[in-house]
Amino acid sequence: MRLSVNGEFAETNFATLGEWVIAEFKNSIGKGFAIAVNDCVVPNSEWNSQPLQDGDHILVVQATQGG
Repeated sequence: MRLSVNGEFAETNFATLGEWVIAEFKNSIGKGFAIAVNDCVVPNSEWNSQPLQDGDHILVVQATQGG
């Protein structure tokens, strides 16, 4: 299936957002990350149950500190 991830197209065969996150980010995703699918924020507690569909738009945002 084809996804848009932060404005770039990506191909995947994963059925859920959780599977995709683990494959794409390995251990680097944790606190400070937010993910939206089709403009709706998905709480990390729901990543494993969030299905992915062809054409989904995924936005991954990481919080940073600064001054």
